[in-house]
Amino acid sequence: MDQETAAREAVLAAARGMLDRGLTSGTSGNVSARLPGGRVVITPSALPYDQMTAADLVLLDDTGEPVLPGPGRAPSSERHLHLACYRAFGEIGAVLHSHPPFASMFAAARQPVPPVIDEAVLFIGGEIPVTDYAVSGSAQVGSNAVRVLADRGSALLASHGLVTIAADPAQALHDAVVAEHCARVAWGARALGGHAPLPAAALREMGEFYRRARARRPAAGQ
Repeated sequence: MDQETAAREAVLAAARGMLDRGLTSGTSGNVSARLPGGRVVITPSALPYDQMTAADLVLLDDTGEPVLPGPGRAPSSERHLHLACYRAFGEIGAVLHSHPPFASMFAAARQPVPPVIDEAVLFIGGEIPVTDYAVSGSAQVGSNAVRVLADRGSALLASHGLVTIAADPAQALHDAVVAEHCARVAWGARALGGHAPLPAAALREMGEFYRRARARRPAAGQ
């Protein structure tokens, strides 16, 4: 299986997994993977995930334009977010943008998700930050996201949803699930009077584990 075919299959699996795990609904959300030479495979716009095939995915060149001939479908309207992340972080190979309910509530409130569980630090790097607001689909969404993702695997897009970066689509899906679980636990803990903060030493050590793991992961397509 060549790299493009493998990337298409991985993106499709993550997109369907995003729907199955309740991280999005309808046709919202988008997933991409990076290929050599700066090309990107990304989900198309306005196509239900349960009807999507690997052939429906759009191949973008290093400028973000569709490579022709293609499936004749428009790439995701959030491709600028994906491209900004790839340009900023050479170590990543996948971007997953989702709208999970609990993370989206924090995004709507424009409040970061505190690291209430170990997994949030191990897989995301710590607190899930919130970006500044930008209109959905605009290049500014990507610019805002990269400002807070240098040492984090996920970020809340203000009044919108969640973006997750990782080495490959499967890891991005896993980490987005962790982010949503963390948001749900944080929300529930508030009903019980608030969470007990993790010890500073644990935050430091586990955060360093995330940073080392991210730095040494070979990005897909590299």
